[in-house]
Amino acid sequence: MLRLAFGLWLLSSLPLFAGYGPTVSPEQIRQEFTYSRAVVTGTVEGVTEYLPVSSTGHMIIADRALGVPAFPDVVVEGVTDRKGRAVSMERVADDYIVIIQLGAILAVFVAFYDRLRDLVKGLFRGDKASVGLAVAIVVAFLPAALLGFLFKDAITSYLFSVEVVAAALLVGGLVILVAEQALPKARSAEGDEIVSIGWRTALTIGLCQCFALIPGTSRSLATILGGRVAGLSHAASTEFSFLVGLLTLSAASVYKMWSLGPALTQVYPAGPAGVGLLVAAVTAFVSVKWLVGYVSRHGLGVFAWYRIALGGAILAFLALS
Repeated sequence: MLRLAFGLWLLSSLPLFAGYGPTVSPEQIRQEFTYSRAVVTGTVEGVTEYLPVSSTGHMIIADRALGVPAFPDVVVEGVTDRKGRAVSMERVADDYIVIIQLGAILAVFVAFYDRLRDLVKGLFRGDKASVGLAVAIVVAFLPAALLGFLFKDAITSYLFSVEVVAAALLVGGLVILVAEQALPKARSAEGDEIVSIGWRTALTIGLCQCFALIPGTSRSLATILGGRVAGLSHAASTEFSFLVGLLTLSAASVYKMWSLGPALTQVYPAGPAGVGLLVAAVTAFVSVKWLVGYVSRHGLGVFAWYRIALGGAILAFLALS
């Protein structure tokens, strides 16, 4: 299966043999977004978004395995983004990886409805704990948001590759193993640990989240380990990771849609795109509800071995191919 998947990836990276010229029509692009592709990408996104295994990395691998055309030198005929720039097939594929995160965002709204409702009510009342939690979320969000905004083009151009993803998966797995041994064992929290998170703890988590700009690293892993480094329990680190992700993923997805402008509806068919978002929402909800309890009881070790196995297998395949 792995050989077949990467055989498809290698074939999909050769535009001269793929039947595409220097331009492709919007109709051809829309035909590439089939319902079966939407189900696969929605499932991969939903299952992996909040697990510490990198959803972006898995989406890149899934796209290559599916043979999704992502040629940087082939542009969509007659389609421009909000700034009037031509839209390439590579951008269409890469931006969808970010936009489909809206499904995972919806899952967090449902899974943590009570927490979010109380947070919003508390903010309107001027409740000190609610204001403090909101500040902590924003502080944790800002470092990666700033770096991502400044270097978004470089990240997409140079880091969205299977090789980078594989290396980041492997390194991230080794980091988990070291962290699980070096960091204090999980402790029992007194009261609601989340509302006691201060701006220093949030800043530590936010700085760690910057590493997640490298595809394959995992935003969830970076923020959970950041929380653990700052002294939070596994459970509190994981839940706060979801809350920070709600803001981070929303900002990234909305920005991608805004920057595409009129191209958004020209290249993504509403039917398959909607199915992809729905599948992502359902699978992400299941993943979120399971993850907090699992990490609280067992830590992150199993994800380390998964990352090492997958990253190592991909690197070995690429070296031998």
